Amino acid sequence: MKKTVLIPLKDWALEQGLSYSGALKQIQEGRLNARRLGRYWYVVKEVEAPGGEGVVLTLFTHAGGAGKTSLARDLGYEMASRGKRVLLVDVDPQANLSAWLGIVDAPVEETLLGLLEGKGRFRPREVLPGVSLIPAHVELARAELVLIREPYKMFALRKALEAFRQEYDLILVDSLPSLGSLAGVAGMAGDGLLVPVEASPKGLQALPTVLSVAQDYAEGLASLGMWGGGPFVRALIPNGLEGTVRDREVLAQLEGLGGRIPLAPPLVRRPAVYREAQVQRLPVQAVGGEEVRREMRALGDFLEGILEQVKAELHKEVA
Repeated sequence: MKKTVLIPLKDWALEQGLSYSGALKQIQEGRLNARRLGRYWYVVKEVEAPGGEGVVLTLFTHAGGAGKTSLARDLGYEMASRGKRVLLVDVDPQANLSAWLGIVDAPVEETLLGLLEGKGRFRPREVLPGVSLIPAHVELARAELVLIREPYKMFALRKALEAFRQEYDLILVDSLPSLGSLAGVAGMAGDGLLVPVEASPKGLQALPTVLSVAQDYAEGLASLGMWGGGPFVRALIPNGLEGTVRDREVLAQLEGLGGRIPLAPPLVRRPAVYREAQVQRLPVQAVGGEEVRREMRALGDFLEGILEQVKAELHKEVA
């Protein structure tokens, strides 16, 4: 099986013993397969890689402004650039993830609502190299009514995504900022939760509720034989740090959870860069500077460890 890997032109040139300008000249002359995203060039390379069972993780919290959607976009892109096949699933009726990736007014039949109402099926669209998307639509808000009438459909997304595990290495579900039924569908869609935590009192106040709800999800899935136990919250992701005393206090409290939940490398608050990413409909790595890309690489390295842990658990369950 072939995978597409995106290699930053600067790194590729260094590996080849070329100058950046020399590598750029190869692109201009058509001798190097490369693609430009925002400000940066990437060498496109096809590599042979074995297929495997994909991991499904949901970005989840009911606190608004925690950065779920931008994380789904940027983490998806980061992992795809490492050769992973990535599927993003937009489960928020605001459809920001879809809009930020250039999909506006997607047919309702191609969204989760179409699945729940039995009027359509998922047809992922490639939105970035190696990254596909199942979009959302404002009408997805009707899903709450469907779930009231037909609560057994709470696991419809989980079942549907099982069919994509062989096709994708990583499936990231972008939940809505809620604890309602639709958020439950997203939260119980896969192998656990990634919880962004805003570096603020509001972010910390929301966390106990998120952890309690996550435990409820895990117990509910376990009672149905759909969860083998273990931690359901896979990681906390501190977001929006500003280098203040408050930030250090927030990080100390998160670390004070006793190591029960892995703590990801923190992300700095950069509103101008993130706004530019939204406008250009690109991941933040494509419009930010080296510090931004370094942050996302560190977060990608961290996520690699989480994926290995989840895969080990999945293989153990099968055995």
